Amino acid sequence: MPGSGSGALTRVSDSGKLNLPSHLRKMVGLEKGGPVMIRFENGELRIRTVRSILEELQREAQALFAGSGESVNKFLADRRAEAAAEENEG
Repeated sequence: MPGSGSGALTRVSDSGKLNLPSHLRKMVGLEKGGPVMIRFENGELRIRTVRSILEELQREAQALFAGSGESVNKFLADRRAEAAAEENEG
């Protein structure tokens, strides 16, 4: 994983807020903020960008459907065609 081992010492405020240092935000593409998922895993808090989660899911789907002729684009095209056919019928 790029940047593994990079870190910073910070504090949780009295109100429970945690500031992420700018160099860490930049490393994961959160310079201007953005949605993140926080989860407790193996005794640690893990913070991931929603974008990185979606990219991982896309890679897993590609590997799962490789060679099957199925894809997200095909699925969406099929659904659009079905919707258009229904619209033309009614």
